[in-house]
Amino acid sequence: MKKKGIFLGYIIFVFIIIFLYFSFQDSGVVEEETGKTIFSIKKGQGVKEISEKLEQQGTISNSKLFQLYAFLSNARTKFLPGEYRLPSEISFKKLVKTLTSQPSAPEATVTIVEGLTNSEIAKVLEENEIVTQQAFFTALDELSHDREFIASYEFLTDKVLDVPIDEARFQGYLFPDTYRFYQETTAEAVIRKMVKTFDEKLNTDIRAKIKELDKSIHEVITLTSIVEKEANLDQDRRLIADVFWDRLSINWALQSDATVNYILNTSKLQPTFEDTRTPSPYNTYLHPGLPPGPINNPSLSAIEATVDPIENDYCCFLVTPDGVNIFSKTIEEHNQNKAKYLK
Repeated sequence: MKKKGIFLGYIIFVFIIIFLYFSFQDSGVVEEETGKTIFSIKKGQGVKEISEKLEQQGTISNSKLFQLYAFLSNARTKFLPGEYRLPSEISFKKLVKTLTSQPSAPEATVTIVEGLTNSEIAKVLEENEIVTQQAFFTALDELSHDREFIASYEFLTDKVLDVPIDEARFQGYLFPDTYRFYQETTAEAVIRKMVKTFDEKLNTDIRAKIKELDKSIHEVITLTSIVEKEANLDQDRRLIADVFWDRLSINWALQSDATVNYILNTSKLQPTFEDTRTPSPYNTYLHPGLPPGPINNPSLSAIEATVDPIENDYCCFLVTPDGVNIFSKTIEEHNQNKAKYLK
């Protein structure tokens, strides 16, 4: 019994030493450009999951020791869900205190609406004082050469990056959503977050339908970006997607006004004949097949419509000044509708 008591006392002594040591020692956070790193705790996460995530992120070097420290400091059940800005050097004591206190307040919330180009997104970010437009474009270029980042996503192929317009790199893959960003954020972090959100939104069901279509993700997102601009209603989008897929199958030019508007940076209901002759690889009047890449960053609903088209016998369609899509089964009928609705 005496030996057991001595052993127990020794164990308690070791725990106390560990507790005191890590109360004052730094945890070895990996230094980042901003000197800060963002760490999030989701509702329901326990100390084991939190500590393992901290280790994976590089905030601590040993998750087991952090779990022990949290136990000794009676903080195992006191971690609060939310997002925290952690300094580049922090002790276990300070880390526990931070993660059991009020989460950091986001600096700004910004909504990136569906169908924006990269240039339009950059403008929104600058207007909301998240990052400057120039910083955004610079980060697009730098990330396009980050092979580790590119390799982490199956859809980031050479076709995504090698587009005729530098500012269109990653276009189509910056998912439109409401985001929270912090004062210390960088343009690179913004882009990484938007691409990651795209990856998460492109669920297994959508990916399975893309395989059924026997198309690449890039082909689907490129067509989706056109569908996004051609209609507002999901039903119409599914009909238009089928019309476009059929045209592609017979090498019939898509002849999408949306691509002409993209080239000219306009929003004309019906571009002129001269507009449709504008030289550009994105001009689907001049070039059969898909353009080099997406003409905007489309919505989830547009993606779902494009991968799940409604089979139909239409060959053409137009949009009235009221935003209504009118479909035709023949060229003659289409010309009649143009004369009727687009006077």
